[in-house]
Amino acid sequence: MSFLNLLFPAWMQVKTLTEVNKKYERWIPIVFFVIGFIFDALILTRIDELHVILQQAVYLLVSAAFIGFEILELTKEMPPPPWFVKIWKYREAFLHFLLGTLLNSYTIFYFKSASSITSLLFIVILVALLMINEFKHFGKSQVQVHMALWSLCLVSYFASLSPIIIGFLGTLAFLLGMLTATAVFYGFYRFMARLVTRDLLRTHLIFPFAGILAIFTTLYFLHAIPPVPLSVSYLGIFHDVTKTDGAYQLSYTRPKWKFWQHGDQTFLARPGDTVFCFARVFSPTRFNDKLHVVWLYYESGRGWTPSDSMPMPITGGREEGFRGVTKKSNFQPGQWQVRIETDDNREIGRIGFEIIRDDETADRKVETLLQ
Repeated sequence: MSFLNLLFPAWMQVKTLTEVNKKYERWIPIVFFVIGFIFDALILTRIDELHVILQQAVYLLVSAAFIGFEILELTKEMPPPPWFVKIWKYREAFLHFLLGTLLNSYTIFYFKSASSITSLLFIVILVALLMINEFKHFGKSQVQVHMALWSLCLVSYFASLSPIIIGFLGTLAFLLGMLTATAVFYGFYRFMARLVTRDLLRTHLIFPFAGILAIFTTLYFLHAIPPVPLSVSYLGIFHDVTKTDGAYQLSYTRPKWKFWQHGDQTFLARPGDTVFCFARVFSPTRFNDKLHVVWLYYESGRGWTPSDSMPMPITGGREEGFRGVTKKSNFQPGQWQVRIETDDNREIGRIGFEIIRDDETADRKVETLLQ
């Protein structure tokens, strides 16, 4: 026995691609799914770039074609042609790659567009759906699972595309997105209705899509869906912010060992100090909307109590994001938060910081950061 056989006995027994598929049938879809995640994470850029929008549209179209073929296979009325049989056996792997890439895109966009708690809860739902699909065999209902995931991708696609096109967020943009997604689904349904019975389409197309649409809409009105396509790319607390020649100069006194903080999240306050909050918010090109910067103070027994709410109009197009500054001179020591919210109170970012009374009189060492 060779040295390689000793090191890789299982691998050396696999001689052909067919044997690989048979031996690792359970894991191949997962591998393709992970590859899709990695692939998309490497190439994904702005949500409003034309090639990103077109890529997602193509993936949705191809995924719909695979699901349509799966439904046809269930009826046994239209078997795939002989030349397609060898490719068809790998359909699930390809479908997982397509859906994995799409879901990865929306997971990234949702994560960027929400505070960590909100995004984590929504991502947990996505991951749970994906893991159930990966590790549990549903027999004929596997088509319904694929349809449910495709429906989630479809409504996410138009939920993000609609505000990009019309230039603002809100209920109108969301409802237009859901109406467009429903129209696309109806076109898919009408096409499939020419090929298979409506009873099969009711259980394998209509029910999964209607369920996802209802859940997605409910979560939106419960403010659980992050407000894509907006995202906070930077948020920090500073002792001073000045604008010179188009650049913001951010001043802070944080010691270097607290490298994880954004500015002065441990704010040592002396008499006359002002707390500045600097935010950089990404928004698509030709996007015009208004955000609110909400300052909150933690009170024992009452929790987080709003102190101020300041408007911050934003316009899109800048690659690094729209920059805005708010400040607060009337404050007290304790735990504070600043939250960035949309006009309908959907949170897209937050930062926590502590204000500590500083009785020192010696000169402070001030560092600066350009944004």
